[in-house]
Amino acid sequence: MCIFRQTGMVSAAVFFLASNLASANTLRVPDPYPTIQDAIDAAADGDEVVVADGTYTGPGNRDIDFGGKAISVRSANGAAGCIIDIQASAADPHRGFHFHSGETAASVLQGFTVKNGFMNRGGALLCESG
Repeated sequence: MCIFRQTGMVSAAVFFLASNLASANTLRVPDPYPTIQDAIDAAADGDEVVVADGTYTGPGNRDIDFGGKAISVRSANGAAGCIIDIQASAADPHRGFHFHSGETAASVLQGFTVKNGFMNRGGALLCESG
């Protein structure tokens, strides 16, 4: 049994922090989310998206957008085992990730090899307004 008797702003801040930490979720790609974008779309601030080893291609695994969310997207075992192959060309331009919705340092991307992007700027990653 826990009795919380403290009042005031400090107790409210502690409760808010504890409730946010307790509600963070881990969303996994490719199961149950088939693409990286699907997992990001389902994520809420504070959540973590973990991407299994493999090579990811096609829609939902390129032109990936965090949508301003304060989330972490990381590979399960590092960049050597988790590859995003954009498969872009001059006729079909795409990039890996686009940060353009006011993302902050709380939006984390870690542990990917991104290859074969093709854009006039930022073929692998473009950060604007973040």
